[in-house]
Amino acid sequence: MTLYKLIILSIAPSLFIALYIYFRDKFEKEPLHLLLKTFVWGILISSIVVPIEYFLMAYGSISASSRLSFIAFEAFIVAGLTEEYFKRLVVLRVAFDTPHFNQPFDGIVYSVFSAVGFAAIENVGYVYQAFQASYDAAVSVLVLRGVMAVPAHAMFGIVMGYYLGFAKFAPESRSYWYFKASLIIPMLLHGFYDFVLMLNVYGALAIVGIYEIILFAYCLKLIKRSQEISRLYF
Repeated sequence: MTLYKLIILSIAPSLFIALYIYFRDKFEKEPLHLLLKTFVWGILISSIVVPIEYFLMAYGSISASSRLSFIAFEAFIVAGLTEEYFKRLVVLRVAFDTPHFNQPFDGIVYSVFSAVGFAAIENVGYVYQAFQASYDAAVSVLVLRGVMAVPAHAMFGIVMGYYLGFAKFAPESRSYWYFKASLIIPMLLHGFYDFVLMLNVYGALAIVGIYEIILFAYCLKLIKRSQEISRLYF
């Protein structure tokens, strides 16, 4: 299998998840051009995220008082906060204020498209890097990230979008809380995911696997709840 095919396969999980969420939008499909724009900007935003993450990691390596504090900083701030902030920024700039964002479930749709766009380019980077070592390493990274990392990004996007959708349509007294939650909760979920993996302890993959199963069940509930509320808008 050539590098070209590996790159295509590394993008495939993101496309599959994007299609799944697209077809879960039961009441009014979002315009394809806006979804594509959100997906592409999810990819492009990595050009800002990566330099910021390198800067923060350099800062953390100097200021951290222990290995554990550095891991926590890298997981929750460098990865969790930075990536979720910019993935949400894509949604806010591209779709949030358009007339097409007209039901709570749209928050999930656009947030997932932004998230899997980011996950796609991240996946390509990791697979390409592994390919420089060996073909087998690239395949291992491709499979592992396709099963775990890409779905994780999508699920963080579902949680983000759930709260972002309610932030737009909830009464003003609650909208502010939903808007904050749309960043804080995905950041914490993302940070915990990375924190466990970065600890590199025995059974870390199993712990993360169980965590993702629980998170998947939670996301299905959020999707159902968002769909039930969105029904009221039609």
